Amino acid sequence: MDKWLMNNNAAKIIALVLGVLLFAVVHKDDTTPTSPQPLMESRWIDDVQVRIVGLDTKQQVIKSIRPDKVRIQVRGKRTAIASALPEDYKVTLDLTGYGKGKHVVQLRHELPTGIDLMSMEPSSATIELEDVQTKEYEVQVQTEGTPAKGYKAGTPIVRPSNRVHVTLPASRMAEVKSIVGAVSVDKANESVITKRVKLTAYNARGDEVEGAVLTPSFVEVEVPITKPFKTVPLQVNLTGQLAEGLAVSALSPDVNQVTLYGPQEALDKIEYLDNVQVDLRQFEAAGTYKIKVQLTPPANIEKIEPSEITVELQISGVKQRTITDVPITLTGDNDRLETTIAEPASRKMDVIVVGAPNLIDALKVSDIQLIANVNDLPPGEHTVNLQVNLPRFVRRVDSTPLTIKVVIKDTEAPVTTLPDPKPPTSIPEEVGNGSTSGTQNETGHPSNPSTDTHENPPSSNEAEGTPSDAVNGSVEHSN
Repeated sequence: MDKWLMNNNAAKIIALVLGVLLFAVVHKDDTTPTSPQPLMESRWIDDVQVRIVGLDTKQQVIKSIRPDKVRIQVRGKRTAIASALPEDYKVTLDLTGYGKGKHVVQLRHELPTGIDLMSMEPSSATIELEDVQTKEYEVQVQTEGTPAKGYKAGTPIVRPSNRVHVTLPASRMAEVKSIVGAVSVDKANESVITKRVKLTAYNARGDEVEGAVLTPSFVEVEVPITKPFKTVPLQVNLTGQLAEGLAVSALSPDVNQVTLYGPQEALDKIEYLDNVQVDLRQFEAAGTYKIKVQLTPPANIEKIEPSEITVELQISGVKQRTITDVPITLTGDNDRLETTIAEPASRKMDVIVVGAPNLIDALKVSDIQLIANVNDLPPGEHTVNLQVNLPRFVRRVDSTPLTIKVVIKDTEAPVTTLPDPKPPTSIPEEVGNGSTSGTQNETGHPSNPSTDTHENPPSSNEAEGTPSDAVNGSVEHSN
């Protein structure tokens, strides 16, 4: 036995038998034969997006493209197709060199390694290109909300600029009506709010314009938050008198407006600032003077800006001149009364004025107003003082009031008239002429007053009672 086991041939036979038995044990239940798997595979890929390349977006824009997705059939190794992702299948439309208008362009493809294109549906696309337009617009900033009590939002400041460029197809540029950015100031009590604000293009209906490219699309906005304020005109008043022979020829403050800060109720009552005064008594010679003047806030106003101004005052010699035929204007008339100027009948007067030579030489008749106010005067004759309006720094030589005489009539008052008296039917009997009757002459006929040479003149009492005297007395009474 030992010799048999030590024999090489016997050992080989035993090993072969054991191998056959092991194979039989492993495959004893595998009764279905396996067919060899194929190495290549084909597949349809749907909805592959068409990608645009070669388009100069600064010059042109796509108005339409058909189709924007395609279907492709590919073939390759099964392992390659199984491992490829949808975005690995690329279909491109190269627009390099194409201009405005419609074009049919062949589609190009780019596939993963080991995968080939069998077909593409469709293999081309129709595209329409349109030129773009860039236009500049002003940025409008809208504040939203209400600042804290007692505070007010000022005018927003846009940085670096309040201008923005909008790019759109030329056919759609008219849609843009405004470029707006919104910033909230709700409950703000800081001196300045600074925020980065997104800009949006809107059409006339207030809807966003789709596809509008804004450059820049964001801006920095500063909104001052202050107490309520109001800007009002500034008026500088002169006090005192210059020395004899001097006159003011010009007065120029370095600002014409000031800004007041305070409660809104106090601001609403102020229309201008007129508490600024310059005393003329401090100037003794002709020349140009610059005076610093401190501004004082009015009552209930917290602050005024600027707080100091510079006033330039020019003083020169004087000149006298007579302005002739200045028309007189009546004011205060009503429909019921009729007013006429009795004196002067020309309705014009001369005015002697004095002032700086440059002002006097430039003076015209239209620069002077002579106004007579007859309001509330009853019918009749009246002497009325004239209101003389002259340009600033020009005055009358004589301070005596100018007067006129006016006559006022009531146009609706009834006019009293007496009826015409009837002529007498007989001549009164004459006394002391020897005749017994004044009704007949020597012929026995009635005497004719116009031809009767013996008729005595009427007595004084009779003259006062004539109809003509009665009418004249009525007119004088009416006047």
